[in-house]
Amino acid sequence: MLLEQLAPPPGSRFDAAVATTFTLDLTATLIPALAFTSYSYSGSSADPIALLEAIRATGDRLDVFCQGGNIAAPSHVPDLLAFLEPLVHEVKRPRGGLFHPKIWFVRYVDDPGQASFRLLVLTRNLTNDRSWDLAVRLDSVSLGEREQDTNAPLADLLASLPTRTIRELAPERAQRVSQLAGEARRIEWQWPDTVRHLDFHFLDENRPMPDLPPGRRLVVSPFINDAGLALLDPNGATTVLSRAAELERLSPGVAERLDAYVIDSMAVVTETDETNLGGDLHAKMFVVEPTAKWASAHVFIGSANATDAALQRNVEFIIELHGHRDHLGIDSFLGETAPFRVLLEPYRATGGATLDPDEDERRKVENALREIAEIEHHVAVVDGDREASEAKGHQVRVSARNPYPLRTGWRASVRLMTKAGNSIVPAEGEALAGAFSGIATADLTPFLVVQITTDSGLDVACVIVAELINPPADRLDQILARQIDTPDKFLRFLYLLLSLGNPHLLAQLAESAEGDGSGFSDGQSGGPGILELVLRAISERPAALGDLNRLVRRLQSTEQGRKVLPDGFDAFWETVREAQRMLGGAAE
Repeated sequence: MLLEQLAPPPGSRFDAAVATTFTLDLTATLIPALAFTSYSYSGSSADPIALLEAIRATGDRLDVFCQGGNIAAPSHVPDLLAFLEPLVHEVKRPRGGLFHPKIWFVRYVDDPGQASFRLLVLTRNLTNDRSWDLAVRLDSVSLGEREQDTNAPLADLLASLPTRTIRELAPERAQRVSQLAGEARRIEWQWPDTVRHLDFHFLDENRPMPDLPPGRRLVVSPFINDAGLALLDPNGATTVLSRAAELERLSPGVAERLDAYVIDSMAVVTETDETNLGGDLHAKMFVVEPTAKWASAHVFIGSANATDAALQRNVEFIIELHGHRDHLGIDSFLGETAPFRVLLEPYRATGGATLDPDEDERRKVENALREIAEIEHHVAVVDGDREASEAKGHQVRVSARNPYPLRTGWRASVRLMTKAGNSIVPAEGEALAGAFSGIATADLTPFLVVQITTDSGLDVACVIVAELINPPADRLDQILARQIDTPDKFLRFLYLLLSLGNPHLLAQLAESAEGDGSGFSDGQSGGPGILELVLRAISERPAALGDLNRLVRRLQSTEQGRKVLPDGFDAFWETVREAQRMLGGAAE
């Protein structure tokens, strides 16, 4: 669904985007690049060659901000994750809270250069979790000359992002985010048909959730507590949809006053194969029907849970939709004929349950990992003889500026994300310092996996982003070469590279069967051939040929690489380079 919502409008192409999320799955972060390049996608996994070029094409114009210490450690580490390094930005915790907003703000441009914008306000993180979530999508009508007061909270959130990161953003990235924030102030949005008006709410320690008007309430939230419900409804007579375990942790007096619901697991089983369609509730929505305006309803959708931390201390983002009670009121969600209602079952909570000791320990470890993520880390390549290291592997030194905040009985270990099974254990009370040897160039990475093991045997890990010092200049080229290891993959990559920006060709390629690598002059499924695409690129997109030329030269430099190039490609490519030189392009 995220792919569908991020795909460029007809006649437009992706230009720049900012995303925010609390938790981040690196493999899930690869997927939106397909939407931005208009490359179709189906099934459980994407074509790695399509992903490779998609992330290369979009990575320098996409920035993803997440809570430091909340990047999941992947069980499988594809080489493609290296291309995410510049665009993933860990954020410091706000005082007493967490960085928790979940939005996508995207700029597209059409061929004449006219910009359009899209905003997704989500309750979902950028992960592969199976959960029930909500999304609101807004598309721009125009970019006006005057600032729109409604957009100020959105623009303020975007403008604050470069100041929140653990590591300083590259100047060009900070400048682009600032530019997008400025444009966000002047956008006129197209509203859903049932919405009369909308507002945005940017929450942080200085901007808590505004008081809601008196009236009937519905709270949908996976995490709740007494203090959060009191902030949303001081009278406490609220209808609540949450998780059973959360409802039971309320105090008995609060639980008794609630009209509570949970997701009915049997209601979401398909009729054909009896497969459960969903996981846990993760949607966050507050619905208010003001007493003073009997026909009105306000719907708040976004990242904030019904907890005091979310409503008073976290960084959160919410969209508020105003409309008629028939369309946006509580009965439109809970009425007997409402589609949403069939997913729910009533739940009678007694309250008074305490937090499970294992869950409490996990929360403490997760907080320690967030604190560790805010410590400055370095991954330094310390080769004496670079040429020898290319053959035998590099020497890498890993260090942290400060000791880790570990409790008695806890143990930490650190490894390169690309190399499982070999870790550094920091000495008690001392800052991390250790080394790895024999690391291939394509395995060098600033992504570190930090794992904490408690004395009870609990293991919790996350990925943090260190500063990578002195890597070989051709590191990413070597990763490319390791991925493109057959003539067929090379041709597919070449076709993708030269087709980007043309959704018709990309869709055609996505539907075509992979070739056998036996020739390079024929089009795929009736599309233009490589020669035609190269001629177009020489005149319209010479930079794409420069990217391709670096890969070709690397493949030509080794015997194994030369086997990847189709027969006759060397002579063809030399002619292409000569044509570029004659036209004044950069052929090297």
